[in-house]
Amino acid sequence: MSEPRDPAPPTSAPARLPRPTVHLGPLLKLTPLPVPISELPDDDDLSEERTKVTKIKGANLKAPEVTNPDGFLLILYPPSAGLGQRIAIPVNTSVVIGRHPDCNFQINDDSVSRRHAEVANDGNGNFTVKDLGSTNGTHVNDAPIRRLRSLANGDRLRIGTVLLKFLTGNDIEAAYHDDVYKLTISDALTETYNKRYLLDFLDREIEKARRAQRTMCFVMIDIDKFKSLNDTYGHLVGDLVLREVARRIASTVRKGEVFARYGGEEFAVVLPETPMTGAVEFAERARAVVCASPFEAESNRMPVTISLGVMEYSTPFLDLKPEDLISRADAKLYEAKDAGRNCVKY
Repeated sequence: MSEPRDPAPPTSAPARLPRPTVHLGPLLKLTPLPVPISELPDDDDLSEERTKVTKIKGANLKAPEVTNPDGFLLILYPPSAGLGQRIAIPVNTSVVIGRHPDCNFQINDDSVSRRHAEVANDGNGNFTVKDLGSTNGTHVNDAPIRRLRSLANGDRLRIGTVLLKFLTGNDIEAAYHDDVYKLTISDALTETYNKRYLLDFLDREIEKARRAQRTMCFVMIDIDKFKSLNDTYGHLVGDLVLREVARRIASTVRKGEVFARYGGEEFAVVLPETPMTGAVEFAERARAVVCASPFEAESNRMPVTISLGVMEYSTPFLDLKPEDLISRADAKLYEAKDAGRNCVKY
């Protein structure tokens, strides 16, 4: 399979706000030479015995000081929780997250306990998160916390099925605008591109393929029996399965190819400048890596498989819309479902 070209860059991000000034420590100061340069001996006299090392004092530069003690949580998922909104964590205060109306940040979701977790700011640049004895636990970067844990800039919190991102530091506003932009082109739960970005990219690639007369392929992917999995283990486990499926498939996607969540338990991959043989090889690799080992989530262990449909765009390169190519790949996907699932049809 030929190496694909890089995808066209996404729409430019919103303009960043000016960054706060970063205060550096004192400049490096060197100890003066013991004698003027003019009085140094000739090169012939600089023998090893006569060479002296002069110490450099004050050579350690101080790290930039954090002048902004504020922090906040950015809502990443789901959209119903207020996608893109932020919850401030002021100095010397804490924010209680839970289902109860008295909580500072109320989340009306059955996966969230009445008083689920508490995030605190001590005013000295230190932030902590504490689980308040919740039923489904509190996770930081997908790892469960026992009681109390410190937070670092960029950490991801999971409260039930709600994903939050913690931001702090001197460039907090710039980071916020970067993350909000990413929310417009990506799916926060699976950390893949979203349907909007997929359709824009596919439209451009179809036009490029038609002009250059070069074959490209499109792959539709669906998690087998996902509804049954959700009904059996709950939506919390379902979300973890979606994340793990996306992670495994992403490991098979190369630079220049776009992997996106199409919706629900469906994913899609655009393979520029790739013939059908290469696309089928990719699909088989993705299928194999997903079912290679059971999934583990919330003390549950379960097998997960996927079905895939592949469609090629090639000669005579008809004037095709993205929806047409998607519909044809989707028909192949349903052939895979009818054939018993966990297979590729093309």
